[in-house]
Amino acid sequence: MTIFSRHGTLDIVIEDNLILIEAQGPWNIEYLDYLHEQLRIAVSKVDINNYAILITPKGEAISVEAGLEYHLNFIRQGNTKAVALNLAHCTTALLTESLFTKLYRAAGIKHAFFDNNFDARQWLEAELKPVSSLVM
Repeated sequence: MTIFSRHGTLDIVIEDNLILIEAQGPWNIEYLDYLHEQLRIAVSKVDINNYAILITPKGEAISVEAGLEYHLNFIRQGNTKAVALNLAHCTTALLTESLFTKLYRAAGIKHAFFDNNFDARQWLEAELKPVSSLVM
């Protein structure tokens, strides 16, 4: 069996209950294995019942064809409240939006696309507000 090195870069930071991901593709299966491992670690550091994810893809934010189904099977196991994607630094923005829309719809995850982190974070923080604070 041939083992390949992972393609792409990954940086994950946690701020309160937000998992902030900067990732540059294109991504292969080995990269997705690494991403999944790092996401498991990140999720262990937030409120498992009330967290959201902000993804800032850079460069070519695309995956090998088999990677989409592979990643879909992984994210279906999670319970994030929402995912925001900042496509400002993505050179494949239209394709990436189409692929991620298909992915997150199939997983039943609320998601939205932005062109800056400020608006993306505001949307995510609104998604994390407790329901009781919205009722007067």
